[in-house]
Amino acid sequence: MLFCIVITAPVWADTIVQGFKASGVLQPGLIVSLSKNSSSTVQSTAGNDADHIYGVVIDPSQAVVTVQQQGQQVFVATTGSYPVLVSVQNGMIKPGDYISISSIAGIGAKATDQSVVLGRALEGFDGKSNVITTGSDGQAIGRIIVTIVTGKNPLIKDNIAIPAPLKRFGQAIAGKNVTALRVYAALLVFVITATVAISTLVVGIRSSIIAIGRNPLSKKSIMRSLMQVIIVSVLIFVAGTFGVYLLLKA
Repeated sequence: MLFCIVITAPVWADTIVQGFKASGVLQPGLIVSLSKNSSSTVQSTAGNDADHIYGVVIDPSQAVVTVQQQGQQVFVATTGSYPVLVSVQNGMIKPGDYISISSIAGIGAKATDQSVVLGRALEGFDGKSNVITTGSDGQAIGRIIVTIVTGKNPLIKDNIAIPAPLKRFGQAIAGKNVTALRVYAALLVFVITATVAISTLVVGIRSSIIAIGRNPLSKKSIMRSLMQVIIVSVLIFVAGTFGVYLLLKA
């Protein structure tokens, strides 16, 4: 396998940048992840999939030293300060803000509750000036310099461990990473809702059985009342489940 080292004039960084094969077309500024099938291939980081952020695609002329293998197509920086494509999806970006992935593959955004960040912005982007294009969500996209230090999001203060099945369940509903606080709040709402619904149903059934035993002739009206209790219990459960969905999705 052929290796070569290319030395170029520095622009924004003084780090060694490595070459990778590309899955799809990857332009400089896109946030990428390693392919699940090959550690020598990168792809655009999927929207809201902060856990797999690896680095950012750069123009090789921006690095002092690049390491390249034959057949490689893009250069990825995992440290240093480089231009990154960002959106104002999570609000205006100010210097010093942490940057993570947005809901658009490869495009960064101001970090909120994402589990991992790409780094910190050295420049701001308000979505009004220096706009390159707009994303599929209609939000402005621009390019800013970001100091790349990939790691856990320091904005997330709750380090409460979440059981893996519960974490996966929350992510499946929300379509993104969710904080432990939000997951446990949703679990509490669900438990309370289920308890109230089941208690209402049990009390209604018990009361109906007792009433029929005391007055068999009123069976029709008692059964009608029981059906109403069942409907109320179902509505309580559905409302609580919808509340859980909104809590995780927000």
